[in-house]
Amino acid sequence: MAKLGKSQGKASKANTEEKMMLYYYKAQEYFEKNKNRVYTVLTVLVVIIAVIFIYFRNQGQKNETAALELSKVKQIYAADMYQMAITGDSLGMTKGLQFIVDNYGSTESGESAKLMLANCYYNLRDFDKAEKYYRDFSGKSDMMKAAAFAGIGAVLEVKNDYVNAAKFYDKASKVSKNIFNNDEYIYYEIRSLYFAKDTENLKKTAKLLKTEYPKSKYNGMVARYDVGDVF
Repeated sequence: MAKLGKSQGKASKANTEEKMMLYYYKAQEYFEKNKNRVYTVLTVLVVIIAVIFIYFRNQGQKNETAALELSKVKQIYAADMYQMAITGDSLGMTKGLQFIVDNYGSTESGESAKLMLANCYYNLRDFDKAEKYYRDFSGKSDMMKAAAFAGIGAVLEVKNDYVNAAKFYDKASKVSKNIFNNDEYIYYEIRSLYFAKDTENLKKTAKLLKTEYPKSKYNGMVARYDVGDVF
């Protein structure tokens, strides 16, 4: 019986080797018949990989440049010198947010500049441009996503479109529970709902603020918006 087992093992091994050789010859035969097509496919794959590599390398370089330019303008922005923050200084030492967005807007640093640019236009009361850049924002940061939604809400509120302003403030407050000023966004939503005369959602949102953020300073500020017996 032991000898039979060994014989079967050798036969199985021989069959496996025969199959592998068969596959090899079939593959070789296919290659010989279709080598032009195979070479074309391989060339296309190499080109695609090269393009992807070059793209991400360039994006990385662009992001570094954008980050450097952004660091130069932050101090001007923090000093509320909004026009200079947009255009840069007269000596050309600081390019300005508009330059960064126009040239590096697709990078993460460019997205940060885009939000700052929108804030500048808002503070200069150019609400159409502010809304454009708030809506164009597509960065990865949850905090900035929420700020962009809130920025759209603020623009719509200025334009007396309180219904949609409330919707965007609501979006801002729901981007992530980890954003420290969600209660502020909810408060702005309450304010917009009040002017939109949406009493039902006004009271629901006021109750949400009280329940989710019981220690928020905004709880003491909502009574002016006729929230009834919620507080």
